[in-house]
Amino acid sequence: MPHKALVVDDEEDYRLIAQDILKSSGFEVLCSKDGAEALISAKKFKPDLILLDWKMPKMDGETFCRKLRDDPSLKKTPIIMLTVNSQTESELEALHFGVDDFIAKPYKKEEFLARVKAVLRQRGVAE
Repeated sequence: MPHKALVVDDEEDYRLIAQDILKSSGFEVLCSKDGAEALISAKKFKPDLILLDWKMPKMDGETFCRKLRDDPSLKKTPIIMLTVNSQTESELEALHFGVDDFIAKPYKKEEFLARVKAVLRQRGVAE
């Protein structure tokens, strides 16, 4: 059974690139364009992993993380933040809200997959 990933980003190009990388590695992928839509999707889809942009319309990454961590059925779902370059302040803030790792945009396929697999291993999600 393939791993399920939810990609949340308001920028369509980044959503599609992440989706393509994950699908080519055997993941089942669902995409959302904002945090509000993603929260609904996460409750239905029950992903093994969420890749999350931090700055989005309707519901930002911080609010999304808080709501996800408050939901007993989703609170242990690993989250990787999708970030533009190194935004140290945002990354430190994100760690406080339950983000497990970071992937810089634009994506480098090998690093992207290595970080995804590392987070799944750390969280005990079988490969």
